[in-house]
Amino acid sequence: MLAVLAFAPLAQVMILGTYHFADAGRDVVKTNIRSPLSSTRQNEIDDLTKRLASFRPTKIAIEVTADQAASINERLAAYTGGTYQLSPNEIEQVGFRMANSCGLPQLTAIDTHLDLDFDRLFQFLGQHDPARATELSGPMQSLGKKFQEWDARFSVGQMLAIHNSPPYIKESQRFYASLCSAANATEYPGADILGDWYKRNARIYGNLRKAIQPGDRVLVIYGSGHLKILQELVQDSGDLELVQASKYLPRCPVLRDELRFGR
Repeated sequence: MLAVLAFAPLAQVMILGTYHFADAGRDVVKTNIRSPLSSTRQNEIDDLTKRLASFRPTKIAIEVTADQAASINERLAAYTGGTYQLSPNEIEQVGFRMANSCGLPQLTAIDTHLDLDFDRLFQFLGQHDPARATELSGPMQSLGKKFQEWDARFSVGQMLAIHNSPPYIKESQRFYASLCSAANATEYPGADILGDWYKRNARIYGNLRKAIQPGDRVLVIYGSGHLKILQELVQDSGDLELVQASKYLPRCPVLRDELRFGR
């Protein structure tokens, strides 16, 4: 029997999966939620950042591409200087507050864009399997409805506890895996979407790796749909320690069955 060897990790990485506080219009699931700028939500976000600050991050990585980094960090500097009011976006509401409370002068941009061709997928299904097209749209509509119900019931911290719970993370990736059934002998639009999804996340992870220095404690703030793959890549690295965000969040307020898409 092989002994388990203890090692000192190069760095610790905590990936906080988020929902979009303000819909940017890019996601498949569309929602209409309460403004994070209300006094109630602002108090909840203050509580959230106090919880996360106990991780003591040395870097904060965000879902922004390198060409936007200068603009983001200019706004961060203005915010810490007291001359900028935060927008509803979760990068500013959480990322800027965290950077300010932890004394970090900049955020690290690690995103890369890669469009997922859902139009091609649904065109294919419309021609070859209309019933499957309806079946696939169900989970998207169900999740959007559930999300709005949760938003009405729970705090920001509780909402993030849902998004960072293992059942929700698995269910998010299960949706992408289910697309592979859209195929015939010559066309694989579902598998192509899944492949591009892995490719995008692998590139994001590559950008993250380039930013990590020995001894870092990196907080990654990203859309929760990315969690399953990014967490696995960190765990498979061999030299990084994955820290679960759930350790710093409130208890998940919903049961496992409520986290099933399409139910």
